[in-house]
Amino acid sequence: MADNKVPSAQQTGNVDNEVKTNPSSDQLQGAQQFAAHQAHPGPAVPQSMPEQEGTKEERQAKAKELNK
Repeated sequence: MADNKVPSAQQTGNVDNEVKTNPSSDQLQGAQQFAAHQAHPGPAVPQSMPEQEGTKEERQAKAKELNK
């Protein structure tokens, strides 16, 4: 059996100075900004609704006329 062991950085004394961050950790930070419970807050509710035109009877008559 051949001795093909590669020395680790600790054994050689050479420590990587060019260590880069893991891109998955950047994705985790993005995922925290767009949390699932905050992603879909629900239907938009208007601050103020326009006033209804006419009385209830007039609206019902208009609806009946339009639905003929």
